[in-house]
Amino acid sequence: MDPGRTRGGVIERLAALLLPRRGPRPVSPRAAAEPQATLPQAPGDEEARSLALRRAFAPSRPQRGARHFVGRQAELARILRAIGDERVHVVLYGERGRGKTSLVNLVAEAGRSDGYIFARYSCSAESDFDAIMRGLARDLPHALLAMPVAAQGETEGCEAALPPGRLEPRDIALLPRRLNAPHLILLVDEFDRVVDEATRTRLADTIKQVSDRAAALSFLIVGVSENLEQLLGRHPSIQRNVVGVPLPLMGDEEILGILDLGARETGLPFGMVARGWIVALARGVPYVAQLLALRTTQAAMRRGAAEVAEADLEAAIPAVLAEMEPHLGGEYEALTRGGRDQGMEALLRAVASGPLDRLGRISAAHHIGDPAGCDPAQARHAALWRRMVEGGALRPCSPAEPDLYTFKAPLLPHYILLRAALAARSDGRA
Repeated sequence: MDPGRTRGGVIERLAALLLPRRGPRPVSPRAAAEPQATLPQAPGDEEARSLALRRAFAPSRPQRGARHFVGRQAELARILRAIGDERVHVVLYGERGRGKTSLVNLVAEAGRSDGYIFARYSCSAESDFDAIMRGLARDLPHALLAMPVAAQGETEGCEAALPPGRLEPRDIALLPRRLNAPHLILLVDEFDRVVDEATRTRLADTIKQVSDRAAALSFLIVGVSENLEQLLGRHPSIQRNVVGVPLPLMGDEEILGILDLGARETGLPFGMVARGWIVALARGVPYVAQLLALRTTQAAMRRGAAEVAEADLEAAIPAVLAEMEPHLGGEYEALTRGGRDQGMEALLRAVASGPLDRLGRISAAHHIGDPAGCDPAQARHAALWRRMVEGGALRPCSPAEPDLYTFKAPLLPHYILLRAALAARSDGRA
């Protein structure tokens, strides 16, 4: 792909490059404007809609129940089957913004309705094995403690069911015997933040002992990762006891489902053009879809509109860019040398809008071809690609798949596309 093809008219190029693969093609910004219908506002309407809007689109707050949850049915079914039917442990992994926490909230809701008891612990960089396990025990209701349990001083929840001192994997495997609970689900969230390698090894040993004893306990481990081994490490002895569930990009229909659900909540539907562009710019990432939907709907509400239109998307883009991680702008400026390196700028746009596999991975061959070839353009592209890799913007996925890369900052491609769209609109008005 020649990155120079993306110069000028970026919105039309985005439509040509991206939307045939990921959703309905929007109308060109040079086409006739959408009708700008407005609704009269009754007293209290604005406040009610604002409340509905906060419920419908919450990009920074995970969904806590099925009412506001869209998609991920295959992943939900796989996790529930692994825990309920196969009695194995689950590792849920994927990039940030894919909705892992919202999904495990739905797993917990479904599991509780079937009689499972859930405990949850969110890890930090300082978390070690003992902190995680005692934190999980404290999250269990005190009423589950089987009697008699020796007094352990000031404890919370079911921590008294664990022995004092350093915990061993065997202590966790025996925990269900000390509780009145049919089956425990121990949810360890943000496990990627743990830096202590011994903790990963001890957790793997615990999983093996729990499985060997057929204890009424399952682990659900969640974290940012490209594969299961990045989270748990290589432990062949537990492979048959653990199911890895990757969280892929959402499909177009799932992203549209997010918009439709929000429209039902607020009474403010999305026009065809706005729908197409949100699908295009979200690129399967629910966080970005939610953020775009929230800001475009707010823009439509400010003008008293009856429908979210293309003009609202244009008004929302600066706010969305400002809300994204602050370092993205600095990274973009460094890569493009303050916008002076047009070749890098064009390649970034081409990569950001180019094809992805279901896990969001990018093929180097698609963008640079054969770097050993004699084509001068390919050689230039290969040099720019190396700069992105050496500068840390792109990272290889695994030695086993040397052609596949991801952006180190998952939101950088969205930042690139939004910035390009904003620049194209500014150029169009000049």
